[in-house]
Amino acid sequence: MPLTPPRNAHRDMMLRSKYGFAEAQVIVLRHEEQGVPLAVSTPAGVALVLGFTVPEDALARIPAGTPARMLSIPVHELLRRIPDEWGLVVDIDRPFPQVVQPDEKAALVSASGPFPVGAQVALDRVTRRDRRFIEALHAHAPATAETPRVWVFRHAVESLPEDLLVVVTARDQDAALRYAEAVYDVSSSLGVPDPVTTTWIDELPVEHAMWVRTQDPVSTALGATDPTTT
Repeated sequence: MPLTPPRNAHRDMMLRSKYGFAEAQVIVLRHEEQGVPLAVSTPAGVALVLGFTVPEDALARIPAGTPARMLSIPVHELLRRIPDEWGLVVDIDRPFPQVVQPDEKAALVSASGPFPVGAQVALDRVTRRDRRFIEALHAHAPATAETPRVWVFRHAVESLPEDLLVVVTARDQDAALRYAEAVYDVSSSLGVPDPVTTTWIDELPVEHAMWVRTQDPVSTALGATDPTTT
């Protein structure tokens, strides 16, 4: 009897578009001694890393006596880490497995992130349900001299589900990264239901950065001036 494709968020997201595929989480099997993910070879000799959206499928693929453990990772991050000559196959034991050949990896990596190349990206005002998160940012990650302005938006790429995007002006990239860590701590402690991404305004496409600067920040440091301009 054929297996039925699993109904789970990662599989559904993967099948929506290349943008969903790039951001979807997959389970890989890391060999504990060799430090590489388990893979299969095609008839042409191309190594394809095994990725799964169902934990039981991953466990069933571990060869007897092989020291391997499951790790969850976004597809785009996995593709960045594996050797250039390797590809990926997701849900190999399910109907319609998804295959990424080595020469297709770069295009999929470019389809990741909050502003993928060629994608329609929507930014909108936050809603009432985001108020608790914004209040927590004020309390635990306020704007400072090194990160003087902070905005929060509803964000969506193409037809993918909305998430929250925090945009910050920063003295430099290190300051932006420190603020991103603080935002992660706040969102994790609150159990925010939507994914939260933090980005430095200098990394936004110019048209989006210009629009962001016309919006009211959720947090502004006293006497704030932009340390950089886009």
